[in-house]
Amino acid sequence: MLDFYLGYAMGQQTTSRAASLARSAAAADGTRHSNRIEDLNERVDRLVIVLRATLALLEEHGITREMLTAKIDELDLEDGTDDDRVREGVVDCPSCDSKVAPGLRRCQFCGTEVRADDGHPLGRV
Repeated sequence: MLDFYLGYAMGQQTTSRAASLARSAAAADGTRHSNRIEDLNERVDRLVIVLRATLALLEEHGITREMLTAKIDELDLEDGTDDDRVREGVVDCPSCDSKVAPGLRRCQFCGTEVRADDGHPLGRV
């Protein structure tokens, strides 16, 4: 079941991105976009291998697929929506306690950096 879920989720994301890039390629340099699609496909393939290896190791250490599925559901609900997506949430600025909107790296009031380049919060959430 988990393999199906992971494959389906990755397939949906890959299909959506590939379609978007294909539409863009019609209007721009097709070679550049084609290379980007190939790169994305290679990265997704690598991620699938990593996920399969992780699942195998977890199972070897007594973690069941049901436990993993329950954890996936729990993490999915952290943003308040059961939608199989990771969404950035509002972050509290560690300097002035203002609420910083998703997508902003710095507080709009005091300029303190609240998220790293990878989008993860630096301060408290």
